[in-house]
Amino acid sequence: MLIRLDIKDFALADRISVDFRSGFSAITGETGAGKSIMLDALGLILGDRASVDLIRTGASSADLCAEFDVSDIDAAQTWLSERELTDPDAPEFCLLRRTLGADGRSRAYVNGRPVTLQDVRALAAQLIDIHSQHAHQSLLRRDIQRLLLDEYGGHAPLAREVADAHGHWRALLDELEALARAHAESNERRALLQYQLDELDAVEPDTDEYAELVAEQKRLAHAEEHARRLASTLAGLDEEDDAITARLGRLQQELEAIDDDHPALASARELIETARVSGEEATAELRRYAAMLEPDPQRLEVIDARLGALHDLARKHRIRPEALAPLREDIAAELESLSSSEERSEVLAAEAEAARLALLDAARQLSAARKEAAKRLEATVTAQLTQLGMKHARFEVELEPVADEDCGPAGLERVEFRVSANKGIAPGPLGKIASGGELSRISLAIQVVTAATSRVPSLILDEADVGIGGRTAEVVGQLLRSLGENTQVLAVTHLPQVAALAHQHLAVEKSDQEAARIRIHTLEEDARVAELARMLGGVEVTEQTRAHASEMRRRAVGA
Repeated sequence: MLIRLDIKDFALADRISVDFRSGFSAITGETGAGKSIMLDALGLILGDRASVDLIRTGASSADLCAEFDVSDIDAAQTWLSERELTDPDAPEFCLLRRTLGADGRSRAYVNGRPVTLQDVRALAAQLIDIHSQHAHQSLLRRDIQRLLLDEYGGHAPLAREVADAHGHWRALLDELEALARAHAESNERRALLQYQLDELDAVEPDTDEYAELVAEQKRLAHAEEHARRLASTLAGLDEEDDAITARLGRLQQELEAIDDDHPALASARELIETARVSGEEATAELRRYAAMLEPDPQRLEVIDARLGALHDLARKHRIRPEALAPLREDIAAELESLSSSEERSEVLAAEAEAARLALLDAARQLSAARKEAAKRLEATVTAQLTQLGMKHARFEVELEPVADEDCGPAGLERVEFRVSANKGIAPGPLGKIASGGELSRISLAIQVVTAATSRVPSLILDEADVGIGGRTAEVVGQLLRSLGENTQVLAVTHLPQVAALAHQHLAVEKSDQEAARIRIHTLEEDARVAELARMLGGVEVTEQTRAHASEMRRRAVGA
């Protein structure tokens, strides 16, 4: 519940601090005193759009804070915890702050940490519900009526389940349609890829093949020249009388004949022996290579043809011959992907059908819950309207069914609140049947009934009792007081009958001195009687008026 509101340099208010209690609190004051300033400030804290015009004249900024007790609001505690916004020193409280600068920039904070207005609005939905004096206009919207019915019936989670199921089904259908379009557009691409794959498969390019063919071609093309140079090299190494390996052998023998263990001599012997062994190994490798240098014109012709085919295909695809094998793999993979889209389409079609059936199952459960809740809401609101002086009023909730194939995120029916204000008149849409005063009372009845089952712990009504008077006004006060037993209710009212029944009475006054200033006072009993007398008597407050006000308070306390 809301426990404190601090306002600084907002509108006509320089500095206001108000403490709130549980139960029903009435907010009163003369016309133009600024009763709605407090609610406007609270609305700004809770995420309303800001304007520099709201900063008090002469001030550079406005600073607004609202403190809530969230100890009994599990949803708010979860929301704060998930975003790491809980105050570790006081987890049972939540402080919302909004600042507005002269440059037009506003900032929002939760427990001292900056947040977005979207975050503030999401949190505010768990904390408080504000009904302005034009709230009945929103009640004319069928989507609002549907939400109220679902909240009242306690099946809002089921309604969200239906909306989620519809979203999942539509997402599957969208993906299926996208695949169908892609499949139609890919027919030409598929034909081209298949032609290219067939062409590549005919050549059968292999990884590393091109480099090996080029090396073999070069070796065969220069076989005679290489053989001549190789023969000369082998002769110098091992075949001539003065060959290098033979000379190294003789040099090694000469050094072995020297009888000396000097390290330099030993190193020289080792190096010459290594050189001789290397020469012998080189000779063996060259002879193996020489065996491969047999001229092979037929093999060279085959290699030239193969390289020609690879070059021609590479030019066609504008790549190097070495890239033909990877290209073939890419084309084959794309073709497989296009083919698998047909399989994916079949899977998606099955998933979409299952999702449609799940949607219809949830929607039918929601329809049954709505029918049951609609009956209870009709009876309760009609009873409230009777108490509000509309003896012949009849309130109905029409559930207009839609076909299964038209099931939307709202389910299988359209919800509409209908009312008959007078005997013998068939119920019709709220905006067409009810007059202004009747609509105010109908709106109040709906708000009171639905608020009693709302998850939101605080309800604010801004002159929801407009157009109501006499005995009906006292009934309104009794309704709000009864509602306040379970929900914190703040109501701006001009009716003394309503204010008299409040658990707490806040009076707003404007001081017309050098500059207008707003003050809000929590009234104790004597001051409450005086305020009620003012509300009853207008300009002149008589002893009889004060006595009437005292009597109203006595009856209220007794109630």
